[in-house]
Amino acid sequence: MLARLRPHLLLFLALTVAYHANLRPIDSGDTLPGSLLPFAILLDGAVTLDRFEPWLRVHVWYAPSVLQAAHRHYFSIYPIGGPLLVSPLYLPLAFFVRNWDTGSLVMLARVAGKFAATTVAALSAVWLLLLLQRITSAPWAWTLTLVYALATETWSISSQALWQHGPGELAVIGCLYGMQRWWDDRARNGWLWLCGACAAAALVIRPTNLILLLAVLAALLFAKAGIAQYTRLLPLPLAAGLLLASYNWYVFDRLSGSYMVPRIEGSTLPALAGLFFSPGRGFLIYTPVALFALFAFFPVARRKPNPLLVMATVFIALEWLVTSRWVLWWGGYCWGPRLLTELAPPLVVSMAMGVPAMENPALRAWPRRAFAIFALYSVLIQAIGVFFYPKGHWDAGPPSVDNAPSRLWDWRDNPIARTVRGGFYWEPYAIAGAAITGGLKAARARMQELNVDPYQQAQPIGDRGLR
Repeated sequence: MLARLRPHLLLFLALTVAYHANLRPIDSGDTLPGSLLPFAILLDGAVTLDRFEPWLRVHVWYAPSVLQAAHRHYFSIYPIGGPLLVSPLYLPLAFFVRNWDTGSLVMLARVAGKFAATTVAALSAVWLLLLLQRITSAPWAWTLTLVYALATETWSISSQALWQHGPGELAVIGCLYGMQRWWDDRARNGWLWLCGACAAAALVIRPTNLILLLAVLAALLFAKAGIAQYTRLLPLPLAAGLLLASYNWYVFDRLSGSYMVPRIEGSTLPALAGLFFSPGRGFLIYTPVALFALFAFFPVARRKPNPLLVMATVFIALEWLVTSRWVLWWGGYCWGPRLLTELAPPLVVSMAMGVPAMENPALRAWPRRAFAIFALYSVLIQAIGVFFYPKGHWDAGPPSVDNAPSRLWDWRDNPIARTVRGGFYWEPYAIAGAAITGGLKAARARMQELNVDPYQQAQPIGDRGLR
């Protein structure tokens, strides 16, 4: 057992080190409530932020934008599923910080949030590896796992702060894994319980993940599942939906919570084009290796029908469509197409299913060579986001991208080029060096000297609707 687990443990540890290599979180005001909620749950036994609100109101200018007052309490304006999921990771800290002042807790929350996000992202990669090993050969399974972990927004977004995307990716992978296990042995319907549980978790983590349940239902329809299969899958997502709606009604007086209703009027084509090709947020600009998911649809790759490919395809299509209907489809201030982060797992699974086509002797070696080039380029783009962003401050303009979205199409002044010109984000290493040589007092002095404030964000709040 230990011999079988060792490679997966080493992968988890290696990715944890890689994700922490920049020595800082890459967050925004959007992630502040999520980083504080685990402390509120463990210290106060509640999902309210009453403990933190007085301090935040005085010290953090954007606090009113991320807190919701209701019934004489203060709640996060964002969904709380992700923070609930990672709360157990905060348990070791809860015993030592009970008497800490609020300001110190807020500062610690920024650091703890990064550790929690890193843990979830690395764990999702390990789970994806277990899934890919059931689909393709071991070398390709490992290669594609590294593509997921380092060549997609998993690295630059999910592993860097407690956005909804990291826990969301973990839930999506669990759902895909449960579907594949059920398809491998349809006599064991218990795997559909896992699939349903992960779909339920994805829904409370990020309500737009309702489309994941639709994708699962499409896969079961394709597999000609019976009533027994649906009855095992649906109870947990339905219960989660009811709990989420009740919470939203209690806190926000509406079922959708703080989420905005997607726009109905107008064309989706400009947003779709931007999500695909714009230098500001284009998925194929920041993660071009995703193109190799198309190999799953080559005739030589389709050895037999598989509901997992149906599930992945439907989820990808619906995610792109829903995101394109949002007013701020670019996701506010962020690196790359943040709102499409949850597409990484189904795209990588599709790549795994397309491996027979990429290895087709008739095509010689060009697909594998192109794959290597695109993958290395994607890793480089994500590394720029991890080690350079937000240097250059492209999002802020002038003018702000939220006020002038046409800047997303500016090829001369684009986020990648300006961020690189802004230089390496070296300040965390200087602060860490001061802490090693002079202790926490020296680190605080170095932070003040460099004008680094872990909780006072200079950036405006991002898109409240999709976060």
